[in-house]
Amino acid sequence: MTAEILYGDYFLFGDEANVGYLRKCLPDWEFVLTDISKTPYFAENEPDLIYMGGMSESSQLRVIDALTPFKDRLCRVTDGGTHILFTSNACDILGNYIQNGDTRIKALGIFDFHVEADMMKRFNGMTLGEYGNIEIVGYLSQFGRAYPEEGEREFFLPVTRGSGLNSSCKFEGFKRNNFIATYLIGPFLVLNPKFTKMWLSEITDTEIALPFEKEAMRVYEQRLREFKDPNRKIC
Repeated sequence: MTAEILYGDYFLFGDEANVGYLRKCLPDWEFVLTDISKTPYFAENEPDLIYMGGMSESSQLRVIDALTPFKDRLCRVTDGGTHILFTSNACDILGNYIQNGDTRIKALGIFDFHVEADMMKRFNGMTLGEYGNIEIVGYLSQFGRAYPEEGEREFFLPVTRGSGLNSSCKFEGFKRNNFIATYLIGPFLVLNPKFTKMWLSEITDTEIALPFEKEAMRVYEQRLREFKDPNRKIC
């Protein structure tokens, strides 16, 4: 089985740890590392998983330019059920546009939202949400906030405490078929072993044993208690 890592040399916010964790969880997989100068592997092949993490705002522009010729193909593999995970501000490129002051940057338009960025004000917060019967924890650190357009309903998870996509939205991230786009960092997969175990078992159609699973679950349960503590401000 094959995982494609898109533009890993741009990753920030500890998202390289998501890739390292995937490698440990899936030791028999082939990992294809695609840099900005190359045609994406998914353009001509059928990877089992595609991952991209957060990046600088200038890198977002290069990534939008690089992926725009392959937008239709990305939509087709999404419709076909390929598992895809974008984390942190990699999500920004999936909306209709990014508004940064007087500058509007056209994005891929795969999900129906736009981003309003303020480079003088970074938002930092924490999020507790629910994915089915699994509780999800994560951190946010971003200059842009996402605003779903009227009628958008393809969200990743409802938020039970903390911040959603923006100050008035009680949902976090977007999801279509097996394409998950979440602004949560931490890194996301390491912070959420219960989700990661379920998700990877679904992708591989076999029970996945996480590295240091007992320890990871113990830390996760402790973090849940911290996020739920009413005396702790999380956003």
